[in-house]
Amino acid sequence: MNYELTDGIWSCEQDDGPRIVREVVIAGDEAVLVVDTGLPGVGRDELLPLVERLGERELIVLITHPDSDHLGGTAELLAARPGARVLAGALDVPLVGNPERIVRDRYARFAVHDDVPFGEAAAERAIDRAGPSFTGTEAVPADARLELGGRTVVVVPTPGHSPGHVSAWVPDAGLLVAADAIMGNGIPTRDGGLMIAPMYGPPEAYRETIERVRALPVRMLATGHEPILRDETVATFLDTSRAASDLLAQLVEDALDETPRTLLELCGRVHAAYGGLPDDRVADLALTVDGHLAELVEAARAEVASADPRRFRSRA
Repeated sequence: MNYELTDGIWSCEQDDGPRIVREVVIAGDEAVLVVDTGLPGVGRDELLPLVERLGERELIVLITHPDSDHLGGTAELLAARPGARVLAGALDVPLVGNPERIVRDRYARFAVHDDVPFGEAAAERAIDRAGPSFTGTEAVPADARLELGGRTVVVVPTPGHSPGHVSAWVPDAGLLVAADAIMGNGIPTRDGGLMIAPMYGPPEAYRETIERVRALPVRMLATGHEPILRDETVATFLDTSRAASDLLAQLVEDALDETPRTLLELCGRVHAAYGGLPDDRVADLALTVDGHLAELVEAARAEVASADPRRFRSRA
């Protein structure tokens, strides 16, 4: 499903299990910018027909971050429009278009020296959802201005969910296309429940992103999985995002005691205390819990008691 948010800007939304996933198409007189490409099939069946209706204009694709549900349709667009440019944040470029590396460096990151499971079936599913591999992604500089012809889009660095996460700021529309840069209480389901807790690391980068977005005059916020947020609900969402991060920081510290515990054990404790999350989503907390543990270790309020797998305990 796609619909026009405002003149020349479309939200494209699909179901992905119990949640939605969103891409945004921004048209100028000379170029069209597609922000994220969804899962395989979305590029071919939804994005390309919309781009083609807009006529012969340069096509630019901006990948906000290297998760399968945000880039799986890219190869389909490139097959139809081989001259299209693909942009991403510099720190994420090595993963964009490389499904195996996405799995190794992102999804299975905590499966080697920690006890967080990510098996062969999960890896195969993630690779399938990332779509065919592709090359040629360009690193987009921070605060780069993309001139589309009568409309300028500014690429805003919004790290946290990934090291190179970027968002697209459209000043004339007051729109920020933020994907997973800010996550509220977590990724919601269509019926208003929670599917995944906020995922970020390091926490300081995520907090800085929240404040960077707060400093923009955002009238409309398009995230990857939330309904479109407008006007005063944007500020409320930012407040909720910061409060959720503060809560998670406290829950991680509360989960520690004198007994050395693995990352997965601590994720389980945080998962139970956070509440409202599906029983099978404990491992999704690994990135966030690991980030807060690193802050506690640096502040000498926690320590790594052993390795392979790492075990943490409180120093309080």
